Amino acid sequence: MKKVKTGIDLALIFVLPILMGYSLVSEFYHEIIGISIGVLFAVHMVLNRKWFSSLFRGRYNIRRVVMLIINLCLIIGMLNLMVSGVFISKHVFRFLGIHTLSSQMRKIHMLASYWGLLILSFHAGIHGSMMISKLKPKPVKCAVASVFLLISAYGVHAFDKRGFYDFLFGKVVFVFFDHSEPFVYYYLDYLAVMILFMTLGYLFIKLTKLIGGKNGIRNTK
Repeated sequence: MKKVKTGIDLALIFVLPILMGYSLVSEFYHEIIGISIGVLFAVHMVLNRKWFSSLFRGRYNIRRVVMLIINLCLIIGMLNLMVSGVFISKHVFRFLGIHTLSSQMRKIHMLASYWGLLILSFHAGIHGSMMISKLKPKPVKCAVASVFLLISAYGVHAFDKRGFYDFLFGKVVFVFFDHSEPFVYYYLDYLAVMILFMTLGYLFIKLTKLIGGKNGIRNTK
């Protein structure tokens, strides 16, 4: 079961950037891949359903509060992404004939996709920190951390290069692609931004452990 969870998590991480370049993979395949992501996310939620029952147990500290906010934002964002996707569908859900709110739904879809990408990455970094902590020997762990930091440094540049700020705050509602640019460059830039936010998630966990240790606070999952 653990391998299934890991496989789904990795699929979400590596396939989501492809969806961001929707016109580069054609709108039809964008919708098909989007539906697949929605199914994978639903399965992810079912496999992690124990998290919901644990919400009212245990003590909340800063770390747990932030993780709760991140998880709830991710769920809300993915739901908005899927619902708005149905409304603006030109192929798979076209038969429903629900295009009356397509312009508003397109804005929601754009915001949800960019915020969702970053929140999912931060979420992955939080949980990935446990995997990195198990790496041995120490030089291997340091090497992996160094690679992530280097990619994250480029991720800052890619964040600006690809205009993430404008998309996140609704300044741009349409994505214009340079079709002369190889798709792999676009994909790698988005992957670098994701790794940047994964690294931030990892550093957040390290920071809360440091603060918790100094103040005698027990971190509750």
